[in-house]
Amino acid sequence: MAYLIEISSGPQQGERQILSDKHVIVGRSPTCDVTIDDPYVSGNHIEFWSAGDMAFARDLNSSNGSSHNGNSINPADTLTLNSGDRIDLAEGKAIIVVLQEAADTKNTSAPPSGTITFLFSDMYGSTNLVNELGDIKFREISRTHEGVLGDAIRGHDGYIVKEMGDGFMAAFASSRNAVICAMEIQKSLKILRAKQPELPINVRIGLNTGEAILENGDYFGRAVSEAARISSKAEAEQILISSVTKRMADSAGDLKFGEEMEFELKGLPGDHTVFEVFWEE
Repeated sequence: MAYLIEISSGPQQGERQILSDKHVIVGRSPTCDVTIDDPYVSGNHIEFWSAGDMAFARDLNSSNGSSHNGNSINPADTLTLNSGDRIDLAEGKAIIVVLQEAADTKNTSAPPSGTITFLFSDMYGSTNLVNELGDIKFREISRTHEGVLGDAIRGHDGYIVKEMGDGFMAAFASSRNAVICAMEIQKSLKILRAKQPELPINVRIGLNTGEAILENGDYFGRAVSEAARISSKAEAEQILISSVTKRMADSAGDLKFGEEMEFELKGLPGDHTVFEVFWEE
């Protein structure tokens, strides 16, 4: 079982962090792992971590204090936490709930927060493949597809939000990591098709960067919708990204892109600028 903390009140309500041996710092400072935008919360207010099957917390000598299930926390003390415990910061300016749930076997990192790059992928022509190959063979192909994409996403510090039948939704704290991950996926699948022609796996990928609402391990908002719509415009073996993602990922100048394209995206107003990422050598 894994421990996590969830912000249950305030502007960051619903945000979650999985606990590990790396201490999670909660406070007002933008450098914190979880930032609480409230003037009564200290810059570095409290820290959480886990070790083995136990979770812990320690107040970082905050100005307005913390409480654990209604009892004031002494900054010198290390608290042992249980599922359902409530931590109040600065007399309830922010409330944190400790939860315990089955370990997430899909991910090795916590869901990112702040400005996030979302990746959507879709196995191109999957409906035709099911009709041509039958359910059993298609399921074998799907397992291979899941393995390739899952390994690539985790290998580039991405967070697998969900698997959607024949596609993935993933979130990255780094736009560059997200784009390079998409390129590695296409390269890996090309090698796989060359070695095993009986595994005709082609995917299309779309990426967009922006803010989103994190709730129960899933993300919601316009930035998410735009990434999904961009993915739907791509062809097999193609990567399309928004202008925002391109601008954030291209600081090193080593990635190659196609010409600017304008698309209407279903359900979203106006035209949207999109670029193709060239991933082949």
